[in-house]
Amino acid sequence: MSEEFGKSGLYIDDLYTLRVIDPEIANETNELKDECERFTEKLTDFRRIIDQFANIVEVFAAEVDQEKMRAVGVQNMLKTFSKQRESEQQQIQSEIIEKMVELDKLKIEYQYLQRIESEQQEMIDNFYQNQ
Repeated sequence: MSEEFGKSGLYIDDLYTLRVIDPEIANETNELKDECERFTEKLTDFRRIIDQFANIVEVFAAEVDQEKMRAVGVQNMLKTFSKQRESEQQQIQSEIIEKMVELDKLKIEYQYLQRIESEQQEMIDNFYQNQ
């Protein structure tokens, strides 16, 4: 009898219910539907994981950018300190040269004054000898 219904497009399933679709095809369709639902859930989970990963990457990228900026700032400070130190060194060298020039002048003046002192002492000695 079930074959007669099958010829007309009607089927009887295991529970003896009249069906328009072959029970095997209905079962496969239900299995496909369940599989599609599981696949959709997995896709939803995958999308959620991807969104979380994207958020983590964005946070990490922001931290990396912040560290880059800090590193650039430190580099600039080091360059500034280096230039400042060079400037101070040049200034100190300039002061040393000025002091050396002043020392040379004072040495010449000292020699001149020693010569004058010597001449005056000689004059004094001569004066005492002549008296």
